[in-house]
Amino acid sequence: MINNAAPRCDVLVISPHTDDAEIGLGGTMALLASQGRSVWCLDLTRGELGTNDTGDERWSEAQAASRILGLAGRVQLALPDGFISAVNRGQAEAIVWVLRSLAPRWVFTAPDAVRHPDHVAAPLLTAKACFLARLSALSVQRPSLRLWPEGTEMPEPTARWEIEALFGVCAEQEPANLYFDVSDHWEKKMAALNCFASQFQAGGRRQSTMINNADFLERIEGRARTWGHRAGCRFAEGLHTGAVPVPPVAQADQILDPIVLEAGDDPGGVVHGESPKKAEFFTATGRAATFRDW
Repeated sequence: MINNAAPRCDVLVISPHTDDAEIGLGGTMALLASQGRSVWCLDLTRGELGTNDTGDERWSEAQAASRILGLAGRVQLALPDGFISAVNRGQAEAIVWVLRSLAPRWVFTAPDAVRHPDHVAAPLLTAKACFLARLSALSVQRPSLRLWPEGTEMPEPTARWEIEALFGVCAEQEPANLYFDVSDHWEKKMAALNCFASQFQAGGRRQSTMINNADFLERIEGRARTWGHRAGCRFAEGLHTGAVPVPPVAQADQILDPIVLEAGDDPGGVVHGESPKKAEFFTATGRAATFRDW
């Protein structure tokens, strides 16, 4: 990959609704932030079709959750809730602008792409935007957005940006290529989710929904325990990708700014170097790695 600027953040988590990132990757975000990595969230919509909240209420809850997880920042666009589309040029260009501004190394999509049409469409839209962000001939305009922390300014976008890797949260029965051991950060994830009272707490005037039923958070925990069992830890979050970034085989013993990925059942683990010139993609063949340190 050839970028004319240095990365400005390590990970950008892109999700359709404010709370989806915490559901899918709250532990992972807390883990990476605790290791000094710059982690940002991009919420594509303001959740205006939500059953029990206003968009402003959920944005306030997201700010509290972001502080708990140690995020470097959070951006919220104003794409239409319920109508995320991978073939909408304007929606793709809005994400391209953010990618070029934040210049992330890795992009994650959350939550898993099931049930809600926005959850299904968002990973496809993100993949398209990641490709388009590389095309310097494509000029895009700053979209309407909200930003946390208050007073933060978005950096001037680069002419192009190419990410190192794109991952998505696994569905419950989907095999993972990469597990994040979030055992030490599970309480932070749950504390962040509890910030979203409008989404996960029933009672009062709130209507009953699938996610404010107590079974929903129990299912989230059960899934993390299942992934943890596969990864050899208490709690894990699983991601899939078509490729895992590693250095060339001839340089596999040269760990530059190491990400240690200890392969679960495979004795050969994989590592990734800081320098884009020394990084290449290892096509996943079904074996999974467990992330413990970056």
